[in-house]
Amino acid sequence: MLVISPHPDDETLTVGGLIYAQRERDLPITIVAVTDGENAYDGYAGLGELRVREQTQAAARLRIESEYLLRLQITDSKVSQERSSVVERLLPFVTPRTHILAPWPFDFHPDHEACGVAARELAERTGARLAFYFFWTWHRGTPELLEGLRLHAFPLNVDQRTAKAEALAFHASQLHHPSGDPILHDIHLWPAFLPFEFYLPA
Repeated sequence: MLVISPHPDDETLTVGGLIYAQRERDLPITIVAVTDGENAYDGYAGLGELRVREQTQAAARLRIESEYLLRLQITDSKVSQERSSVVERLLPFVTPRTHILAPWPFDFHPDHEACGVAARELAERTGARLAFYFFWTWHRGTPELLEGLRLHAFPLNVDQRTAKAEALAFHASQLHHPSGDPILHDIHLWPAFLPFEFYLPA
């Protein structure tokens, strides 16, 4: 499985339960950190380096060792300009046996959308399986947007939900600004704590 994450924390927020469940089965999984998330907000020197450390810790909680974290270091918020580079750099890691997980190409964030389009091209060129996940869609979209789509729900057991929640806690820089104000509010986090995760097979 190849999980494409636009920013450190997207993989945990959206597919952390599935990652942990598949690692319980010893399925090989590589997480692709497309950016380091250094431009998430202003006024914090070294934010990218901090988010890299947070993601490494969170991935370890999901049973992903650091050597299976592939960092492309594309500039945060500039993925659309480097989409072809993302595709070419990931091609060696994808075969027809690979199952790619990536953001939906309509997920209301330019980096997410670019990653989704890149994943679709990877799947078309290699014959890999592809499924999309959602984050901003839950907050900026409408129910009508998903009408007619064949969404699949993956139920999470208690251990999987616990691992996901504990992994998410490592992303402290995205939960609280240094000022003490929240970054991701409860209204953004509720999908991460559901007893299931949603996917859209391509």
